[in-house]
Amino acid sequence: MCDYEEFIWSCEHSDFRLKSYCHKARNNPGHACNFVKRLRHCWDQGRPCDACLAKQAAEAHAQMMSGWYGSNQASHWSFAADHPSATVASF
Repeated sequence: MCDYEEFIWSCEHSDFRLKSYCHKARNNPGHACNFVKRLRHCWDQGRPCDACLAKQAAEAHAQMMSGWYGSNQASHWSFAADHPSATVASF
């Protein structure tokens, strides 16, 4: 019986990770185990899983960028329309 651990994330996802191979799987070149898999520990994590964190970060970034472009772009265009004598320096 191979030993596994379960990690339960605060986002309701869970992961199973191999803790150790059983005797037959250790001696098999492909680590094949046809026996019962034993859950040794269940670990409650106090945060969302990496996939959910990445999704939240991408959503926050998209929201921030849409807010920045929505508010700042309009003010730049109105400044240019109100001040036609303003020049843009070229480097």
